[in-house]
Amino acid sequence: RTSNYDLSKNPVNVALSGTGGTRPAGWPSSGWRKTPALPSQVLDFTEEVKPIEQHGFTLVDFTANKIVLSFFKWDVNKQSVEEIDALVPFYVKELPRA
Repeated sequence: RTSNYDLSKNPVNVALSGTGGTRPAGWPSSGWRKTPALPSQVLDFTEEVKPIEQHGFTLVDFTANKIVLSFFKWDVNKQSVEEIDALVPFYVKELPRA
């Protein structure tokens, strides 16, 4: 649901992976807002992963029958750039073709 529109018969799949980058005070809890990232109060949806204020990236595999999203996180303060090659996803979501 969004406002007065019921989308339950044809749901919309959305994966929000965050910003392309951040500066030191770029996270919601440490920047201007001083609040954690919070879900929308006007949309009905399923939040499968709570917001993580950490650097990371998402790889998306598209096939004829499905989309597979693999979410990775990387700590710029504790991990080297070389460690990125050995990261494993902390969350994987498969979206079958409707």
